[in-house]
Amino acid sequence: MVDKIESFLSIWLLGIIVLLVFFSSLLRYIGFPINGADTIAETLFVWLIYIGADQVLRKDRHLGVDFFTQRLPVRIRNFISIVVLLVMLAFLVLVTYFGMSLTLANNGRILGDLPISYSFVAMAIPIGTFLMCLTIIVRILVLIWDFKN
Repeated sequence: MVDKIESFLSIWLLGIIVLLVFFSSLLRYIGFPINGADTIAETLFVWLIYIGADQVLRKDRHLGVDFFTQRLPVRIRNFISIVVLLVMLAFLVLVTYFGMSLTLANNGRILGDLPISYSFVAMAIPIGTFLMCLTIIVRILVLIWDFKN
């Protein structure tokens, strides 16, 4: 369910960004620039990055070097994967915490010339990393289940 929602949001965000940048460039060329279009596109791009990062993590498509680990027995490979995932989880918990602090600290700050709070941009960090934390927890539980069986 979460994967379908993230896929839907990613497709829409990318589509909106492309259309916004295209029409902004076109209108600027003919002499009618859209104020704030680049700021909106950048904001949506930040959200797209964090949502996409969780999608890639969920599908295990992040860049990795597994030349040596693929030659190990399955139990050792699963143990190493659990350790790596725990390190990743610890890092993402820290990023989530500091992302929440950043969001709260930028509550009164305005985004460029737009009447939008900068915390809307910063909010992508704790939400995206929290989703990645949930994904990693599920992967750890699956690996532990496989390790026991």
